[in-house]
Amino acid sequence: MADPTIVSSIDHVGLDPQAWNTLASKSPTRTIFQTYQWLASWEKTFGDQCEPLYLVVPTSDGTTIEGVAPLMLTKGFLGHRVIKFLGDGRADYGDVLFPTDRLDVVERLLHHLWAAEGRWDCMILNSIPSESPTLSAIEQFCRRYGCHLLQRELYPSPTLLIKGHEEEALKVFNKYSLRRRQNYFQRQGRLTFKTVQGPEVMAYLEGFFSQHIARWANTGSPSLFLDEKNRSFYQELAQALCGTDWLVLSIVILDSRPLAMHVGFDYQGRFLWYKPSFDPAYAKHSPGLVLLRYLIGYAIEQKREEFDFSIGDEPFKQRFCNHVRTTVQVQVFKDSVTYALVTTRQKLGSIRRMLHGKIKRTDCASS
Repeated sequence: MADPTIVSSIDHVGLDPQAWNTLASKSPTRTIFQTYQWLASWEKTFGDQCEPLYLVVPTSDGTTIEGVAPLMLTKGFLGHRVIKFLGDGRADYGDVLFPTDRLDVVERLLHHLWAAEGRWDCMILNSIPSESPTLSAIEQFCRRYGCHLLQRELYPSPTLLIKGHEEEALKVFNKYSLRRRQNYFQRQGRLTFKTVQGPEVMAYLEGFFSQHIARWANTGSPSLFLDEKNRSFYQELAQALCGTDWLVLSIVILDSRPLAMHVGFDYQGRFLWYKPSFDPAYAKHSPGLVLLRYLIGYAIEQKREEFDFSIGDEPFKQRFCNHVRTTVQVQVFKDSVTYALVTTRQKLGSIRRMLHGKIKRTDCASS
């Protein structure tokens, strides 16, 4: 049987984009973040800030690839060498690529990584969907090899299920709180909506960046697009996805002015809410909800299976979803010392957050 290998670039894995995406489409987590285009664009833009590690499992005869773990090595607490999913922090969902019914592939990946002595101290794998069989494979591996495992729910992932719930989805689309905002802007001028895909996206990205920067100016969360690297990543990704219809840039136009914009993904039957923006001059009239209504309408019209609000528990998502999934963080430690240090640090952090909450409540009560 051919042994797994570790390579430092997606170009050396041994799969072209089509073969990679075919494997991704058979894997437990089928989102844009597992595609060749996403990972290659991320590696090209941010690969100098980490050490990319692709664990590759060949078939028994070595003729093709049946599993890949797109990972990276980073520095963590006290200089520990930490394994994470490639793109951690920008990808909403992370997972290993392997046929859903082949947990033995994950076993081989983990065994090979475990044997890579001296290269890493712990794994922190974020945003694995709770329904992914990867989680049970990691648990079984840790029991077998006696390594330390921490697992916790990380983020809720609200979604609006459409397929099989069409009537319910239409009720969300027609909610008065959404129609009222749209009606307001229709009284102000000519309100239209357009979606842009493929090569045409490139012509609108700079306008999107500018609007997003203006939207978040003078807030506690400045736009990520103030960072040139983030702009470069979106440009690189848009270019990589030119031959597909997966990247969708949407625009709500009031007369001739972009009222709101959104960069999202239409992939594997799921429309993913990702990066919205709007003209801050109209903020008090909720142009973001107008954008949301148009996008939900687009997903319904295109007969998508769901409208995925992605990770996060913002209140507006709860108002318009009909199902909530969760994502999971898994931490695996090779030795008991690192495990003890990290768990102690996490407990102290929880205590600090609890005390901070009590202090804030006391301040409010006395003011």
